[in-house]
Amino acid sequence: MNKAYLYQKANSLQRRDAKEVLEEFGHLIQWRGDGQDTVLDVGCGSGDVLVDYLLPVLPENYSHVVGADISDQMVRYARDTYGHLKRVSFTTLDIGAEIPTESLNEQYHHLTSFYCLHWVQNQKAAVQNIYNLLLPGGDCLLTFLANMPIFEIYENMSKSKKWAPYMTDVHKFISPYQHSEKPAEEFWDLMYSAGFTEIRIELKENFFAYEGIDILKKSVKAINPFLERLPASKHENDYENDFLNDYLSWVTRMSLFDEKSRIITPYKLIVAYGRK
Repeated sequence: MNKAYLYQKANSLQRRDAKEVLEEFGHLIQWRGDGQDTVLDVGCGSGDVLVDYLLPVLPENYSHVVGADISDQMVRYARDTYGHLKRVSFTTLDIGAEIPTESLNEQYHHLTSFYCLHWVQNQKAAVQNIYNLLLPGGDCLLTFLANMPIFEIYENMSKSKKWAPYMTDVHKFISPYQHSEKPAEEFWDLMYSAGFTEIRIELKENFFAYEGIDILKKSVKAINPFLERLPASKHENDYENDFLNDYLSWVTRMSLFDEKSRIITPYKLIVAYGRK
């Protein structure tokens, strides 16, 4: 997840869904009458979704947009790539941890997050932090995975004798809603408990087609948190390729290939809106 350059080259799924969510649900965001809105985008990654899809829907005279990510490397990459943009900045933030700095609270009129919250195991803390970061009357638009085959593959590979030593914390990289029967209802309860009103949540079923094995491998390498832990390849031992090949074997076992040799990945996406 810290491979910012690779991520920006292999995040077609995330970009597509962020664009579609903003087109379908962006009208829910209640912009200020004077257009002087402040926005925090949580889990901004390499910054391209923020710049390409979020900025164009903001009022022209918006006050400031902050992209936040838990990864220092992602933030550095975003700053290096988009630091020339006025009224846009990037900072590190762990939305699932305690935010001790009181000055961070009630700073933003709006908060967005695309493909981030499924990495956060402490969902209650994340939702409460989102609420606290908003100004009274502010609102949020959140998009994240409820479940996806990639998480099932992680679970299966973590049981392998070969990969288990590198995947002992596999649960940290699986959506908290992967095995939930009612993920939308669970998240609604969290938002309500945090104090949100005007809550609207939809569970969207979707799929993404990877047009070939090489494209899938690039995506896996960009977001997989375990590859960096593998031993450096020596002589005949190519751990990274072995890992990717085992990953593909699970893709085959789960019947995700279609007749055109594309990898069809079905998944469920939670889209949530709420107002403080």
